[in-house]
Amino acid sequence: MATRRVWCAALTAAAVACSSASALEEIPKHQAKKIADAAPEKPRVTPKKPRKVLVFSTPAHIYEKGDPHKGYCVPYGAAAFQALGEKSKAFEPVMSQDLAMFLPDNLKQFDAIVMNNSCGPWMTPTDADMEKEGFKKLGATKEAAEAALRKAFMDWVNAGGGIAAIHFAIAANPKWPEFGELIGGKFTGHPWNEEIGVMIDDKDSPLVAAWEGKQFRVADEIYQYGAPFDRARCRVLVSLDPERTNMGVRWINQPDNDWPLAWVKAVGKGRIWYTSFGHRADLFWNPQLLQFYLDGVQFATGDLDAPTEPRKEKLVRRVPGPTPPDVRAAKMKAGSVSEPTEEQLRKVEAAAPDTPPAKPSKPRKVLVWGHAWTHTPNAVAEKALEILGKKSGAFTPIVSDDPRLLLIDKVGQYDAIVMNNIHEPQPFLPPDFAKLDDERKAAARAFDAAVRKSILDYVGGKDPNNRDVPGRGIVGIHAATAAFAGWKEYGEMMGGFYSGHIYENVTIKLDDPKHPLNAAFEGKPFQINDEIYFFQEPHYTRKNLRILLTLDLDQMKDPGKRPDKDYAISWVREYGAGKGRVFYTTLGHALETYWNPVFLRHLLAGIQFATGDLAADAAPSAK
Repeated sequence: MATRRVWCAALTAAAVACSSASALEEIPKHQAKKIADAAPEKPRVTPKKPRKVLVFSTPAHIYEKGDPHKGYCVPYGAAAFQALGEKSKAFEPVMSQDLAMFLPDNLKQFDAIVMNNSCGPWMTPTDADMEKEGFKKLGATKEAAEAALRKAFMDWVNAGGGIAAIHFAIAANPKWPEFGELIGGKFTGHPWNEEIGVMIDDKDSPLVAAWEGKQFRVADEIYQYGAPFDRARCRVLVSLDPERTNMGVRWINQPDNDWPLAWVKAVGKGRIWYTSFGHRADLFWNPQLLQFYLDGVQFATGDLDAPTEPRKEKLVRRVPGPTPPDVRAAKMKAGSVSEPTEEQLRKVEAAAPDTPPAKPSKPRKVLVWGHAWTHTPNAVAEKALEILGKKSGAFTPIVSDDPRLLLIDKVGQYDAIVMNNIHEPQPFLPPDFAKLDDERKAAARAFDAAVRKSILDYVGGKDPNNRDVPGRGIVGIHAATAAFAGWKEYGEMMGGFYSGHIYENVTIKLDDPKHPLNAAFEGKPFQINDEIYFFQEPHYTRKNLRILLTLDLDQMKDPGKRPDKDYAISWVREYGAGKGRVFYTTLGHALETYWNPVFLRHLLAGIQFATGDLAADAAPSAK
């Protein structure tokens, strides 16, 4: 133990000395000691021969002027890789930020290179570099020298050199496409900077032995990648588990639903090991991560053999998204919900107006959201809304049940949302939520909370960066107020929650005959056979709503549900600081309603109010 304390003290001093001798900051001594204590005592395998490894950090001229990891993970990574080499004796670490290390005569001394978050166009020589004799031999210009450096580097890898790269190293040399091809991908964003679930893709690889075959969790800035990343061209070691991760964070954009976190590949006789882990400082004293790093370096030097050929297994990830057609069909059959017939569609087409109540001020896109199988009219309503938008030219309808489209960084592309009879208490949770383990339940709840907040922010007036913006529009059709039981903020926004209904021939009167959204009725009462909802305070109140239509009890039997005999059918309101626009109608249960021309004109007017094209008074109409 005494020997260990002496060694740790020596390492701390060495790390401080290394940092002070270069542009890298000095890390606190107590954290350098944490790194030293956490580093493995010995390597996974005995080196086949003495190994020398270049630990390369961002050159000083780039580091000082704009390295996003300046003063953060770069100096910690340098201390960690120095500790790994010196403590385990697996390799001799050579710490540098100097491009001269990549001169052909210098490069050949190294068995591997650790790219310690080295970013920016570091392969491009500076004016100062070009004054050095070694660079002058490469060519008369920077372009010629860089071309020679690139070739020497690629030749070194192909001849058997190894690369162990961490985190932002993948984004280096952006004007050199072959570099991205070499490492294996292109950085396209970092949606997560929080704890995520990690699954081990290649359980038999010695490179993941640090986790003993077990899934784990880690908090870090997590990257996503685009081309040239391809599972068919590398072997993925670990990846993000979307079932155990909050998929409600902003800026997720990965169409293939694949978030690799580490991979290996062979290039000629050389070896590439890459991991996105390496942003948070505390990772560098995580014993398992340090073991993972050391194993990666030993793979790069050629001491730790591991398979590099791509795996053949099909990628299977359960991620929030649109319902596959076969699942939709099965759910509709189970729920006795039918797709609209050709005859029904012809009736809708004939009843839909040719022109909108107001000319759109710009092309409008409206998200029609809901699950088709949860309520009898849903599938017909989907098609009716498609026809309504396209035939009138008022908006382009996007019909989907993908909850990710409601997240705040995606929903902003739409001018309004139509909540199509959604009806469910928890439409954003997986259907088997009750059977999930606690970890997966927590991830699902986080996603659900993110979608809910996004809807409120979208309508109320918040952008993805939580800045105040004008509110947007939302439309609720029929069962939209029967959904989300217990989510009081939704009820407040929409203007009420379902508390009962009747289903019969009803007479509807115009509370506000001259209101633009009531133009379809031409000032006359309206009769229809449909399912009519009732609402109770506190969410339903004329103090917040402008009531457009109500039941005409003089023409029908009092249903006896409200002492005040106030049975609203449709309303509008403003919501939030951004004065978002809300339109709701309880009509829309009976299939015949969707080929009633008066209803379709009323609904279209409500949608145009929500998009902002049809100006209308939304001041409360309290009696």
